[in-house]
Amino acid sequence: MQEVNTHYQSHDSLIEVSNKLFKCLTEQLDVNTAYIAKKEPGYMDVVNAYNKDREIVTNDMSVEYKESNCKYVLENEAGIQYFTNLMSNVKTAERPITEKLQVKAFLGVSIYGSSGKPFGTLCVMDKEERHFSSEDVTYIRTIADVLSFIIELDETHEDIDLLSVPIIPISADIAILALQGKVSPSRAVKIMEDTMGYAVAEQIKTIIIDISEIVVKGDEFIEHLNRLVAALNLMGVSVMLSGVPIHLAANEAISNALSTLDLQYVKSIEDALGLLGYALSEQ
Repeated sequence: MQEVNTHYQSHDSLIEVSNKLFKCLTEQLDVNTAYIAKKEPGYMDVVNAYNKDREIVTNDMSVEYKESNCKYVLENEAGIQYFTNLMSNVKTAERPITEKLQVKAFLGVSIYGSSGKPFGTLCVMDKEERHFSSEDVTYIRTIADVLSFIIELDETHEDIDLLSVPIIPISADIAILALQGKVSPSRAVKIMEDTMGYAVAEQIKTIIIDISEIVVKGDEFIEHLNRLVAALNLMGVSVMLSGVPIHLAANEAISNALSTLDLQYVKSIEDALGLLGYALSEQ
């Protein structure tokens, strides 16, 4: 069944580049819709979509993997699949997604990340039948190669950029820990080690943890945050949490987990500093 995509994602470079390529792709293949879908556990989440006329695929769409057309692409060793008419093909005619979208032509190819494993798919669709030529397949594969390169660059840059732990000293005993991006298990260990080491070395009494730019996948981040807060509390460090994103506050499970942490919540870093007797001023 089709659902709203609630998985939080950040693929700004991929979206920016694909926005420029989608129009070329749809014109070259004479189709209405082009989209990128990322494979998540049990789902295909649309990262970006373009519809020339009729809206078929939207950016907030999420489809169960087993019900998706992308399944045929990713499970094909060649990393490609096309259907002249989804509504008459024996594999796809009776599927709920076919009935929902009411499209006929479909062509999809795999796109890859830095690990060499499929990131997801680049697909095109149209409400009319299409007989895709070898030139069409070559063209969409070329576009897919460009997008795979962008994904690889983003993932490599993220791995390098996020090795650092951004701790900002405010005074002799107050500091800000500004977390950004994804927090993998290995990065969580580094954050814990560096933050604890800094707190001891600088005799920090209060630390403001800002998570306004964090990217959260599942519940792991909350577990990491809980361990960090508990360790700081044991050392006598007071913790303030600022910038809780709306998508986290709206998630009941994550919101409930955050409410159990022994810390003070504030809307922003500026509010936290105000409570501590500091004021930000423009220079």
